[in-house]
Amino acid sequence: MKRYTIPTIFFIIGVILQYTFYFSWVSFTLLTVSCLLLALFLYSLDFQKRDSFLEPNRLQDSETPSEETPHTDIIFDTETSLPKEPSNAEPKQKEILWKKDPILLARESVHSEERSLFCETVKEFPYPYLTEKLTSIQYVYYDGKEFKECYWQKAGMMVETDDNPVEWEEYEEGRIRELLPAISIDKRKLYIPLTMNGHLFGYLCFSTKESWDESEIQSFWEKSTIISEKIMVKREYAKVTKHPISKLFNVSHFYQMAKSAFESKEKVTLILFKFIDTNFQTEIAIGLNLLGKQNVVLGLGLYQLEENLYAAIVSNERVDRFSEFFNQFIEELDSLGYPSEVALGYSNQNIQGIKFDVWIKAAYKSLEESILYHAA
Repeated sequence: MKRYTIPTIFFIIGVILQYTFYFSWVSFTLLTVSCLLLALFLYSLDFQKRDSFLEPNRLQDSETPSEETPHTDIIFDTETSLPKEPSNAEPKQKEILWKKDPILLARESVHSEERSLFCETVKEFPYPYLTEKLTSIQYVYYDGKEFKECYWQKAGMMVETDDNPVEWEEYEEGRIRELLPAISIDKRKLYIPLTMNGHLFGYLCFSTKESWDESEIQSFWEKSTIISEKIMVKREYAKVTKHPISKLFNVSHFYQMAKSAFESKEKVTLILFKFIDTNFQTEIAIGLNLLGKQNVVLGLGLYQLEENLYAAIVSNERVDRFSEFFNQFIEELDSLGYPSEVALGYSNQNIQGIKFDVWIKAAYKSLEESILYHAA
């Protein structure tokens, strides 16, 4: 009622003045009409203000999905909690699988395969601290051209470093390239090559606040051979089990692991897939292997059976997660300009009395049906 206070006061003052000085029905009628018009004007302003306030709310309500609308779960987002208060913000999208260009990421992965093997080995078998004279150890990887930092060790603490080239004297580098140890000019650093059968994997740099003596080289070199042997073993194992180009598990390793899983009565599903009319097949498969292991939906990783034929042995508990992950993987590739058409085949070993060869053949038959379906 506050909005009508002004016309009411104006009307009362007008009536009092008319009864005090001169009363006329004409002037009284004009006073009444003017007060009513002023009241209507104020009412119309209030009505327009209320409409302008309600309009944004109606737009927000129309944009906000109703409770009956199906909600897409956020895949792989385990850290985001639900908001405590209702919000009109846009719903959170699925986590983006690709953090960078997928083809570039795959090629970098293959290039860094040897370095990853070196890092895994030195982290698993670090050099023991046998003297208080030693202050730190630097592990350096050799990629065939350059020496690059890998790990830094202080007592029992291992810290992974950036992949930066090493800065050192030509004499020290020359000695290491010749597979020989070296002591720095100030005698504060001892360089021991990691070598086996003429292959140079990298070196260890032992630092001290005192000085190294030539007589100490032999004992440090002998103990470093353990790391060299472990690196050689892992390299040879990789040659036997992995494809030379894609670095995925090869076909012989696939049959070995599939046979082992089948005989152990593990509840697993064999999944075969083949890319059809897709560019960068190898890179895409490498990317699927990387992201699949990161999101714990693949287990050990992918197997490359033929040029464009790949396989995965997935636990039955993870089949649904793998399916959701694979769908998102293909959708994101398409949105990034790498359209991928894939034929899928699978075989579950839950069938009573199924034999190993039948289990494998069932997966291939399922894949053939998928290929024919795409061709049709």
